Amino acid sequence: MKPFLSIATIVFGIFLISACSSDSAGSSVQKKAASSVGKAQSLRVSGYIAIPDSTSGTYTADGELVAKEQVDLKAETSGKLVKLYAKDGQKVSKGTLLAKLDDAELQANLKSAETALDLAEKKAARTKKLYEKDGATAEELESAESAVESAKASKELIEAQLKKTEIRAPFAGTLGVVEVSEGAWMTSGSAVATLTNTSELKVEFELPQRFSRNVKVGDKVVLIDTEQGIRADAKICFLDAILSNSSRTRKARAVLNNKGGKYLPGTYVRVQLDFGQGSIVGMPVPSESVTLDANGAYVFIVQNGKAKKVDIKTGLRTPITVDVLKGLSAGDTVIASGLMSVREGMNIEIKELTNNMNYGVNE
Repeated sequence: MKPFLSIATIVFGIFLISACSSDSAGSSVQKKAASSVGKAQSLRVSGYIAIPDSTSGTYTADGELVAKEQVDLKAETSGKLVKLYAKDGQKVSKGTLLAKLDDAELQANLKSAETALDLAEKKAARTKKLYEKDGATAEELESAESAVESAKASKELIEAQLKKTEIRAPFAGTLGVVEVSEGAWMTSGSAVATLTNTSELKVEFELPQRFSRNVKVGDKVVLIDTEQGIRADAKICFLDAILSNSSRTRKARAVLNNKGGKYLPGTYVRVQLDFGQGSIVGMPVPSESVTLDANGAYVFIVQNGKAKKVDIKTGLRTPITVDVLKGLSAGDTVIASGLMSVREGMNIEIKELTNNMNYGVNE
Protein backbone atom coordinates (compact mmCIF):
# COMPACT_ATOMS: atom_id res chain seq x y z
CA MET A 1 0.00 0.00 0.00
CA LYS A 2 2.81 2.42 0.72
CA PRO A 3 4.16 2.46 -2.89
CA PHE A 4 0.61 3.20 -4.20
CA LEU A 5 0.16 6.09 -1.76
CA SER A 6 3.50 7.53 -2.78
CA ILE A 7 2.58 7.49 -6.45
CA ALA A 8 -0.78 9.13 -5.74
CA THR A 9 0.90 11.76 -3.65
CA ILE A 10 3.32 12.52 -6.46
CA VAL A 11 0.54 12.81 -9.05
CA PHE A 12 -1.46 15.11 -6.77
CA GLY A 13 1.61 17.34 -6.29
CA ILE A 14 2.16 17.62 -10.03
CA PHE A 15 -1.51 18.57 -10.43
CA LEU A 16 -1.18 21.32 -7.84
CA ILE A 17 1.95 22.71 -9.47
CA SER A 18 0.27 22.78 -12.91
CA ALA A 19 -2.78 24.52 -11.51
CA CYS A 20 -0.69 27.18 -9.88
CA SER A 21 1.26 27.77 -13.09
CA SER A 22 -1.97 27.97 -15.05
CA ASP A 23 -3.42 30.54 -12.62
CA SER A 24 -0.26 32.62 -12.86
CA ALA A 25 -0.29 32.58 -16.67
CA GLY A 26 -3.98 33.41 -16.76
CA SER A 27 -3.44 36.38 -14.47
CA SER A 28 -0.67 37.67 -16.77
CA VAL A 29 -2.89 37.32 -19.85
CA GLN A 30 -5.70 39.16 -18.10
CA LYS A 31 -3.36 42.02 -17.22
CA LYS A 32 -2.16 42.26 -20.81
CA ALA A 33 -5.73 42.18 -22.09
CA ALA A 34 -6.74 44.91 -19.68
CA SER A 35 -3.76 46.96 -20.79
CA SER A 36 -4.70 46.45 -24.43
CA VAL A 37 -8.27 47.51 -23.72
CA GLY A 38 -7.02 50.67 -22.07
CA LYS A 39 -4.85 51.48 -25.09
CA ALA A 40 -7.65 50.71 -27.53
CA GLN A 41 -9.74 53.47 -25.96
CA SER A 42 -7.22 56.14 -27.07
CA LEU A 43 -8.29 57.51 -30.48
CA ARG A 44 -5.99 59.45 -32.82
CA VAL A 45 -7.82 62.35 -34.49
CA SER A 46 -7.26 65.68 -36.26
CA GLY A 47 -8.02 68.83 -34.32
CA TYR A 48 -8.90 72.41 -35.19
CA ILE A 49 -8.29 75.33 -32.85
CA ALA A 50 -11.37 77.57 -32.67
CA ILE A 51 -10.49 81.21 -33.27
CA PRO A 52 -12.99 84.11 -33.33
CA ASP A 53 -13.48 85.50 -36.82
CA SER A 54 -14.00 89.20 -37.34
CA THR A 55 -14.15 91.90 -39.98
CA SER A 56 -11.43 93.94 -38.28
CA GLY A 57 -7.73 94.22 -38.93
CA THR A 58 -5.81 93.91 -42.19
CA TYR A 59 -6.58 91.53 -45.02
CA THR A 60 -3.89 90.58 -47.54
CA ALA A 61 -4.27 88.80 -50.87
CA ASP A 62 -2.03 87.94 -53.80
CA GLY A 63 -2.53 89.45 -57.23
CA GLU A 64 -0.88 89.94 -60.60
CA LEU A 65 -0.56 93.31 -62.29
CA VAL A 66 -1.86 93.46 -65.85
CA ALA A 67 -2.12 96.34 -68.29
CA LYS A 68 -5.46 98.11 -68.22
CA GLU A 69 -5.33 98.29 -72.04
CA GLN A 70 -3.56 95.78 -74.26
CA VAL A 71 -4.34 94.57 -77.76
CA ASP A 72 -2.75 92.49 -80.52
CA LEU A 73 -2.63 94.61 -83.67
CA LYS A 74 -3.69 92.43 -86.61
CA ALA A 75 -4.55 92.90 -90.26
CA GLU A 76 -8.26 93.06 -91.05
CA THR A 77 -7.85 92.06 -94.70
CA SER A 78 -5.40 90.32 -97.01
CA GLY A 79 -2.75 92.08 -99.07
CA LYS A 80 0.91 92.93 -99.48
CA LEU A 81 2.51 95.00 -96.71
CA VAL A 82 3.89 98.00 -98.59
CA LYS A 83 4.70 100.35 -95.69
CA LEU A 84 5.73 99.50 -92.12
CA TYR A 85 6.04 102.41 -89.71
CA ALA A 86 5.99 100.43 -86.45
CA LYS A 87 9.25 99.83 -84.58
CA ASP A 88 10.11 97.58 -81.64
CA GLY A 89 9.33 99.26 -78.32
CA GLN A 90 8.02 102.42 -79.99
CA LYS A 91 5.77 104.75 -78.01
CA VAL A 92 2.80 105.80 -80.14
CA SER A 93 -0.22 108.04 -79.73
CA LYS A 94 -3.81 107.16 -80.53
CA GLY A 95 -4.49 106.97 -84.28
CA THR A 96 -0.86 106.60 -85.34
CA LEU A 97 -0.50 104.76 -88.68
CA LEU A 98 1.62 101.67 -88.05
CA ALA A 99 1.30 99.63 -91.24
CA LYS A 100 -0.17 100.00 -94.74
CA LEU A 101 -1.31 97.27 -97.12
CA ASP A 102 -1.40 97.60 -100.92
CA ASP A 103 -4.57 99.45 -101.93
CA ALA A 104 -3.97 100.18 -105.64
CA GLU A 105 -6.95 98.11 -106.77
CA LEU A 106 -9.26 99.63 -104.20
CA GLN A 107 -8.16 103.16 -105.15
CA ALA A 108 -9.09 102.44 -108.77
CA ASN A 109 -12.45 101.09 -107.64
CA LEU A 110 -12.97 104.21 -105.55
CA LYS A 111 -12.41 106.50 -108.55
CA SER A 112 -14.90 104.45 -110.55
CA ALA A 113 -17.44 104.67 -107.71
CA GLU A 114 -16.95 108.42 -107.39
CA THR A 115 -17.54 108.84 -111.13
CA ALA A 116 -20.67 106.72 -110.98
CA LEU A 117 -21.97 108.74 -108.05
CA ASP A 118 -21.33 112.03 -109.83
CA LEU A 119 -23.18 110.78 -112.92
CA ALA A 120 -26.11 109.53 -110.83
CA GLU A 121 -26.41 112.85 -108.99
CA LYS A 122 -26.46 114.85 -112.27
CA LYS A 123 -29.08 112.54 -113.77
CA ALA A 124 -31.22 112.83 -110.67
CA ALA A 125 -30.98 116.63 -110.79
CA ARG A 126 -32.13 116.72 -114.46
CA THR A 127 -34.96 114.30 -113.78
CA LYS A 128 -36.15 116.40 -110.86
CA LYS A 129 -36.32 119.55 -113.06
CA LEU A 130 -38.26 117.64 -115.71
CA TYR A 131 -40.62 116.27 -113.07
CA GLU A 132 -41.32 119.79 -111.82
CA LYS A 133 -42.34 120.75 -115.43
CA ASP A 134 -44.29 117.53 -115.90
CA GLY A 135 -41.60 116.28 -118.26
CA ALA A 136 -40.90 113.13 -116.18
CA THR A 137 -42.99 110.79 -114.10
CA ALA A 138 -42.72 110.24 -110.38
CA GLU A 139 -41.47 106.74 -111.06
CA GLU A 140 -38.58 108.06 -113.15
CA LEU A 141 -37.63 110.52 -110.41
CA GLU A 142 -37.67 107.80 -107.75
CA SER A 143 -35.48 105.60 -109.93
CA ALA A 144 -32.94 108.38 -110.41
CA GLU A 145 -32.78 109.18 -106.71
CA SER A 146 -32.43 105.47 -105.90
CA ALA A 147 -29.46 105.27 -108.29
CA VAL A 148 -27.80 108.07 -106.32
CA GLU A 149 -28.21 106.22 -103.02
CA SER A 150 -26.86 103.02 -104.58
CA ALA A 151 -23.79 104.86 -105.91
CA LYS A 152 -23.17 106.40 -102.47
CA ALA A 153 -23.35 102.99 -100.83
CA SER A 154 -20.84 101.55 -103.33
CA LYS A 155 -18.44 104.39 -102.63
CA GLU A 156 -18.79 104.00 -98.84
CA LEU A 157 -18.15 100.26 -99.12
CA ILE A 158 -14.87 100.85 -100.97
CA GLU A 159 -13.84 103.52 -98.45
CA ALA A 160 -14.47 101.04 -95.63
CA GLN A 161 -12.32 98.46 -97.43
CA LEU A 162 -9.58 101.05 -97.81
CA LYS A 163 -9.59 101.72 -94.07
CA LYS A 164 -8.92 98.03 -93.49
CA THR A 165 -5.64 98.35 -95.41
CA GLU A 166 -4.39 100.65 -92.63
CA ILE A 167 -3.37 99.42 -89.19
CA ARG A 168 -3.54 102.23 -86.64
CA ALA A 169 -3.03 102.45 -82.87
CA PRO A 170 -6.44 102.33 -81.13
CA PHE A 171 -4.97 104.04 -78.04
CA ALA A 172 -1.70 105.53 -76.83
CA GLY A 173 0.84 103.02 -75.61
CA THR A 174 4.04 101.12 -76.25
CA LEU A 175 4.60 98.58 -79.00
CA GLY A 176 6.11 95.19 -78.34
CA VAL A 177 8.18 93.22 -80.84
CA VAL A 178 7.18 93.89 -84.48
CA GLU A 179 6.42 90.52 -86.05
CA VAL A 180 6.54 91.37 -89.80
CA SER A 181 8.60 93.16 -92.43
CA GLU A 182 7.73 95.23 -95.49
CA GLY A 183 6.88 93.10 -98.50
CA ALA A 184 5.25 90.33 -96.44
CA TRP A 185 1.92 88.96 -97.56
CA MET A 186 -0.66 89.59 -94.85
CA THR A 187 -3.83 87.63 -94.40
CA SER A 188 -6.77 88.58 -92.23
CA GLY A 189 -5.62 88.03 -88.64
CA SER A 190 -1.88 88.30 -89.30
CA ALA A 191 -0.18 89.92 -86.28
CA VAL A 192 1.92 93.07 -86.55
CA ALA A 193 2.73 93.79 -82.88
CA THR A 194 1.21 94.05 -79.41
CA LEU A 195 0.24 97.49 -78.12
CA THR A 196 0.20 98.02 -74.35
CA ASN A 197 -0.79 101.00 -72.26
CA THR A 198 1.20 100.82 -69.01
CA SER A 199 0.21 104.23 -67.64
CA GLU A 200 -2.51 102.41 -65.68
CA LEU A 201 -2.35 98.85 -64.36
CA LYS A 202 -5.05 96.71 -62.83
CA VAL A 203 -4.95 93.84 -60.36
CA GLU A 204 -7.61 91.24 -59.55
CA PHE A 205 -7.95 89.56 -56.16
CA GLU A 206 -10.49 87.65 -54.06
CA LEU A 207 -12.27 88.92 -50.96
CA PRO A 208 -13.56 86.38 -48.36
CA GLN A 209 -17.27 86.57 -47.66
CA ARG A 210 -16.82 88.20 -44.28
CA PHE A 211 -15.14 91.20 -45.95
CA SER A 212 -17.27 91.25 -49.09
CA ARG A 213 -19.73 93.86 -47.83
CA ASN A 214 -17.14 96.05 -46.16
CA VAL A 215 -15.68 97.46 -49.39
CA LYS A 216 -17.03 99.66 -52.16
CA VAL A 217 -15.85 101.01 -55.48
CA GLY A 218 -13.39 103.84 -54.87
CA ASP A 219 -11.92 102.40 -51.65
CA LYS A 220 -8.16 102.51 -51.32
CA VAL A 221 -5.93 99.42 -51.29
CA VAL A 222 -2.16 99.18 -50.93
CA LEU A 223 -0.11 97.26 -53.49
CA ILE A 224 3.25 95.93 -52.26
CA ASP A 225 6.04 94.75 -54.55
CA THR A 226 8.16 92.72 -52.12
CA GLU A 227 11.03 92.26 -54.59
CA GLN A 228 11.53 95.98 -55.14
CA GLY A 229 10.43 96.86 -51.64
CA ILE A 230 8.02 99.51 -52.88
CA ARG A 231 4.33 100.15 -52.33
CA ALA A 232 1.68 102.30 -53.93
CA ASP A 233 -1.98 103.16 -53.43
CA ALA A 234 -4.61 101.86 -55.82
CA LYS A 235 -8.39 102.25 -55.97
CA ILE A 236 -11.03 99.56 -56.27
CA CYS A 237 -12.74 100.01 -59.63
CA PHE A 238 -14.84 96.84 -59.80
CA LEU A 239 -16.65 94.47 -57.42
CA ASP A 240 -18.38 91.35 -58.70
CA ALA A 241 -22.12 91.27 -58.06
CA ILE A 242 -22.05 87.70 -56.75
CA LEU A 243 -19.96 85.38 -54.57
CA SER A 244 -18.22 82.35 -56.00
CA ASN A 245 -20.21 79.17 -55.26
CA SER A 246 -17.04 77.14 -54.69
CA SER A 247 -14.84 79.49 -52.64
CA ARG A 248 -17.41 81.93 -51.19
CA THR A 249 -15.24 84.84 -52.28
CA ARG A 250 -16.02 88.02 -54.20
CA LYS A 251 -13.89 89.04 -57.14
CA ALA A 252 -12.49 92.57 -56.95
CA ARG A 253 -10.32 94.69 -59.21
CA ALA A 254 -8.20 97.72 -58.38
CA VAL A 255 -6.51 100.18 -60.74
CA LEU A 256 -3.06 101.71 -60.18
CA ASN A 257 -1.74 104.97 -61.63
CA ASN A 258 1.60 103.90 -63.11
CA LYS A 259 2.68 106.99 -65.02
CA GLY A 260 6.07 106.82 -63.35
CA GLY A 261 6.58 103.32 -64.73
CA LYS A 262 7.68 101.79 -61.42
CA TYR A 263 5.56 98.69 -61.91
CA LEU A 264 5.60 96.30 -64.86
CA PRO A 265 2.66 94.23 -66.10
CA GLY A 266 3.04 90.63 -64.95
CA THR A 267 4.46 91.59 -61.54
CA TYR A 268 3.11 89.68 -58.55
CA VAL A 269 2.09 91.96 -55.72
CA ARG A 270 0.49 91.78 -52.30
CA VAL A 271 -2.88 93.53 -52.08
CA GLN A 272 -3.51 94.91 -48.59
CA LEU A 273 -6.78 96.28 -47.23
CA ASP A 274 -7.16 97.84 -43.79
CA PHE A 275 -10.61 97.35 -42.26
CA GLY A 276 -9.84 99.03 -38.93
CA GLN A 277 -12.10 98.09 -36.01
CA GLY A 278 -14.69 95.59 -37.22
CA SER A 279 -16.98 93.19 -35.42
CA ILE A 280 -16.82 89.55 -34.30
CA VAL A 281 -18.84 87.35 -36.64
CA GLY A 282 -18.42 83.97 -34.91
CA MET A 283 -16.02 81.03 -34.88
CA PRO A 284 -15.82 79.10 -38.15
CA VAL A 285 -15.10 75.38 -37.70
CA PRO A 286 -14.83 72.61 -40.31
CA SER A 287 -18.30 71.48 -41.35
CA GLU A 288 -17.37 67.83 -40.85
CA SER A 289 -16.80 68.46 -37.12
CA VAL A 290 -20.46 69.44 -36.50
CA THR A 291 -23.03 66.71 -35.74
CA LEU A 292 -26.79 66.95 -35.26
CA ASP A 293 -29.04 65.01 -32.88
CA ALA A 294 -32.51 65.47 -31.39
CA ASN A 295 -31.26 68.32 -29.19
CA GLY A 296 -29.55 70.22 -32.00
CA ALA A 297 -25.95 70.72 -33.16
CA TYR A 298 -22.91 69.71 -31.15
CA VAL A 299 -19.17 69.18 -31.49
CA PHE A 300 -16.56 67.24 -29.55
CA ILE A 301 -13.67 69.15 -28.06
CA VAL A 302 -10.53 67.82 -26.38
CA GLN A 303 -10.31 68.68 -22.69
CA ASN A 304 -7.55 67.22 -20.48
CA GLY A 305 -6.87 64.58 -23.11
CA LYS A 306 -10.47 63.37 -23.23
CA ALA A 307 -13.40 63.93 -25.57
CA LYS A 308 -16.12 66.28 -24.33
CA LYS A 309 -19.44 66.87 -26.06
CA VAL A 310 -20.42 70.54 -26.39
CA ASP A 311 -23.78 71.82 -27.59
CA ILE A 312 -23.46 74.78 -29.95
CA LYS A 313 -25.55 77.42 -31.70
CA THR A 314 -24.72 77.71 -35.38
CA GLY A 315 -24.93 80.53 -37.89
CA LEU A 316 -24.17 80.46 -41.58
CA ARG A 317 -23.27 77.04 -43.02
CA THR A 318 -21.17 76.71 -46.17
CA PRO A 319 -19.89 73.56 -47.90
CA ILE A 320 -16.66 73.83 -45.89
CA THR A 321 -17.46 75.59 -42.63
CA VAL A 322 -20.10 76.17 -40.00
CA ASP A 323 -20.11 79.47 -38.13
CA VAL A 324 -20.42 78.76 -34.38
CA LEU A 325 -22.14 81.64 -32.58
CA LYS A 326 -22.38 80.13 -29.09
CA GLY A 327 -20.91 77.19 -27.17
CA LEU A 328 -17.20 77.42 -27.98
CA SER A 329 -14.46 79.46 -26.38
CA ALA A 330 -11.43 80.86 -28.14
CA GLY A 331 -8.66 78.27 -28.17
CA ASP A 332 -10.91 75.19 -27.84
CA THR A 333 -9.59 72.20 -29.77
CA VAL A 334 -12.42 70.86 -31.90
CA ILE A 335 -12.20 67.25 -33.09
CA ALA A 336 -12.31 67.31 -36.89
CA SER A 337 -11.95 63.64 -37.85
CA GLY A 338 -13.01 60.18 -36.67
CA LEU A 339 -16.34 61.48 -35.37
CA MET A 340 -18.03 58.10 -35.91
CA SER A 341 -15.76 56.56 -33.27
CA VAL A 342 -15.63 59.41 -30.73
CA ARG A 343 -17.50 58.93 -27.44
CA GLU A 344 -17.86 61.16 -24.38
CA GLY A 345 -14.88 60.72 -22.04
CA MET A 346 -12.79 58.73 -24.54
CA ASN A 347 -9.02 59.22 -24.44
CA ILE A 348 -7.97 61.37 -27.40
CA GLU A 349 -4.59 61.74 -29.09
CA ILE A 350 -4.18 64.65 -31.55
CA LYS A 351 -2.25 63.58 -34.65
CA GLU A 352 -2.67 66.84 -36.59
CA LEU A 353 -3.61 70.33 -35.47
CA THR A 354 -4.64 73.32 -37.61
CA ASN A 355 -5.87 76.78 -36.76
CA ASN A 356 -6.20 78.58 -40.10
CA MET A 357 -8.17 77.33 -43.09
CA ASN A 358 -9.23 80.68 -44.57
CA TYR A 359 -12.77 79.48 -44.13
CA GLY A 360 -14.16 82.70 -42.64
CA VAL A 361 -17.86 83.22 -43.16
CA ASN A 362 -20.27 86.05 -42.52
CA GLU A 363 -24.04 86.32 -42.29
